[in-house]
Amino acid sequence: MKEAPLVSVIITTYNREKYLHESILSVSNQTYENIEILVIDDGCNINYAESICNNFSNCNYYYKENGGLSSARNYGVDLANGEYIAFLDDDDFWESSKIEKQVKILLENPSIDCVHSSVAVVDENGKFIGKYYGAAENKIKKRSGYVFWNALGVWVVKSPTPLIRKKVFQSDLVFDESIKVGEDIDFYQRMFYRHKVYYINEPLAFYREYDHPDRLSLQQKKYLGIEKKMYHNFKRMKIKNPFILYYIKVRLLKSHINRNNMIFENNPINVSDMGVWLRTNYFIKKYF
Repeated sequence: MKEAPLVSVIITTYNREKYLHESILSVSNQTYENIEILVIDDGCNINYAESICNNFSNCNYYYKENGGLSSARNYGVDLANGEYIAFLDDDDFWESSKIEKQVKILLENPSIDCVHSSVAVVDENGKFIGKYYGAAENKIKKRSGYVFWNALGVWVVKSPTPLIRKKVFQSDLVFDESIKVGEDIDFYQRMFYRHKVYYINEPLAFYREYDHPDRLSLQQKKYLGIEKKMYHNFKRMKIKNPFILYYIKVRLLKSHINRNNMIFENNPINVSDMGVWLRTNYFIKKYF
């Protein structure tokens, strides 16, 4: 019988010790056994991660100079030996059957390169607060297959959920290390352009929500400009069809305007969808 594929789980950490043990434990307790855990210390001020990692037999600790989340994830991908890659933030954790269920999907569906799911939201203490993030009932089917056009500028996978074939990561499809906030938005939207995905409509991960100034997801103003980065990264992927690239421009412009107007409600960009279509190049020059 063929050995079960190795899964490499990359856990990045930076000056946040409180939840790391729980994150690693949730990986160590998976029902799927062939897993290597790579804890990437992104230049922490205090070396807490190595001693925590040493408590687990399949956990490997790596230190690197601080370069941000994208840098740490790319570093982990380069080190990974697995056929499949999963990412886990150091304050989130997994349901015990997550990897087993996702590997099964990938083995049975060779055309699928990423499996994702919904998440259950927990509080600072890991207690479920009765909230989920995932597809609405009428959109479940739109989360599987070639999802690029229905996802662009609208949604991405929930960060602790994807399991990805390692072959997905190419020189022009990695995390952009110049993006410090929203790197997952950029990466997964570009991944959708090339690869099909599969959505499991159950919470296979637990996403922790709490008030802390270091949580990037709470720093909404820092997301401004992410569409500009995405546009230039799409261009680097050498998309040859000019109509596809033009439509990507339009969708990203709309996303940029919507993001701006949510943050600056009193100073919105007043332009209609038709205006974006008719004056795309003008707005590209102005905002991108």
